Amino acid sequence: MEFEGRSRIHAHLDIAPLIDIVFLLLVFFMLTSTFLVPEALELELPESSSATASEATPIIVALDSTGQLSINGERVELAQLRKAIEPLLKQNSDSPITLKSDARTEVQQLLKVMDEIRAAGASNVALATMQK
Repeated sequence: MEFEGRSRIHAHLDIAPLIDIVFLLLVFFMLTSTFLVPEALELELPESSSATASEATPIIVALDSTGQLSINGERVELAQLRKAIEPLLKQNSDSPITLKSDARTEVQQLLKVMDEIRAAGASNVALATMQK
């Protein structure tokens, strides 16, 4: 005996539009992520708008873009920098030291020079800048 029952209603979900939307979102995010440029700082040292003129200091250390050092006009190697500054600081331990660096000098090289100056016992180190 067969009973006539309700015919079952089959719900049909069309996933083609869903796939289209997911594909469009994927393409959108892929395109926008390739146009993002990582932010970087473009520094042009030694210009500064807040630079103030100061008196001439007795100790001037100059560092050029090739890494050559000089103290008060006399050429010195990085290894002998500490030994060259120590006698100058013995005369006046609070003597300020001005570090003049080229704008194209690598930051790592500049930090090495500053470390050597501080290791020699200098506590007052200033970085010379040019007013804009």
